[in-house]
Amino acid sequence: MTGERDDSISKLSPLDVAHQRRLEGDAAGALRHALPMLESDMAQVGAAALICRVLIDADRSFVAGEVAKRLVDAFCRRGDLPAAVVAASMAESAGEDAAALHQSIAEVFGADSKRIGDVPPAPPPLPAADAKVLPATLKLEALLDRAETSLEKYLASDDATAKDSPVPRLPLFAKLAPEALAVLLAAFEVIERAEDDTVIDQGEEGREAFVVARGALRVVRDVGQESELLLAALGPGAIFGEMALVSDALRAASVIAVEPVILLAAGRDALESLAAREEVVGAELGAFCQGRMVSNLIRHSAILGSVPPDERRELVQRFQTRTFAPGEKLIERDHDVDGLYLVASGCVEVVGEDEDGDSIRIAALGPGDVVGEISLLLRREATADVVAKHPTVALWLEKDAFREVIREHPALLGELYETATRREEETRSVVAQEALELGDIILL
Repeated sequence: MTGERDDSISKLSPLDVAHQRRLEGDAAGALRHALPMLESDMAQVGAAALICRVLIDADRSFVAGEVAKRLVDAFCRRGDLPAAVVAASMAESAGEDAAALHQSIAEVFGADSKRIGDVPPAPPPLPAADAKVLPATLKLEALLDRAETSLEKYLASDDATAKDSPVPRLPLFAKLAPEALAVLLAAFEVIERAEDDTVIDQGEEGREAFVVARGALRVVRDVGQESELLLAALGPGAIFGEMALVSDALRAASVIAVEPVILLAAGRDALESLAAREEVVGAELGAFCQGRMVSNLIRHSAILGSVPPDERRELVQRFQTRTFAPGEKLIERDHDVDGLYLVASGCVEVVGEDEDGDSIRIAALGPGDVVGEISLLLRREATADVVAKHPTVALWLEKDAFREVIREHPALLGELYETATRREEETRSVVAQEALELGDIILL
């Protein structure tokens, strides 16, 4: 291992280092870091889970299967649904009945659970200060034997967290009855990524949504010239990539692991099949994704930013959702515009025409941008095509409703007018530059 890699590892927590070692294929190194944590404090459920995983990897599942079932209960007590699902997956790998475990999780976190309240998940216990890394002289077989002994002690210990502790009301999951939620939980696949691994690449086709079970990730957007914009940081319980469930739009940003992460992944095909069997799951998934899309627009759209915060959601609810395949036109040149479009996901291109009738690409617009405002404000036909470059979801406000909205929100009218003026200037500039470059070519 290089010095640079050692420096990176040194910045991680002891448990993160253990996870990183395991992902690098160093099972002995993982146990040397994790065992002292559990042996010094049987409340270190994260360490117990990692040790359990290493034993299952080594085909030593007898004790590990019982521990995985115990961990499902432990994480439920602490209000950590994603970690409980991961533990259920480990139990299944060890030969246990995952369906029964999923049902027990669903009864804690599903609709009408008496344990749900407005509380955060319990924080993980701090690692014991005196937990030291075991010496490198200890070989794997001896460490595996010690791991089984430590897990037997964990099984014999009492959990200090009460079995009926309140758990948080989680988006989407708390809307589903236990039977439906158990079926949804079974559709998740557990995936792991090491520090600095890319989970989602900007520009790729999205086919999965993810829930963070452990670790941290950063969301970044490539803004050109080898620079990137940090959009968000994600931690346990965060849901990301959900637009892949309702749209074929390409990923708008990259998601990169800051430390070793464990994720629950749900593929679009699997969820569509599930929704076909369980209608309520499909309805709740659709409502959840729609709500997340609207929330993102409310936070990031410059146009909606001109409306008072407490009025934005009601305004967005007047829009209707429309989807467009690549090449499909939202607006057609020389035709009346039927309403205002607010791009929710994907990308559209504004394509004009020069004096010789040749097409000119005027602009590319993405989530939060509006189109159609110029024609609606000036009451004229469109002067350019607006074409979906990728699979695109847009919110559409019919033109009569648009006129009613701008009467109610004068600030919105001002923002749209400024946008329209700027777009007109940009269009003239692009056409003029195109003509100049063409003239240069002719002179040559």
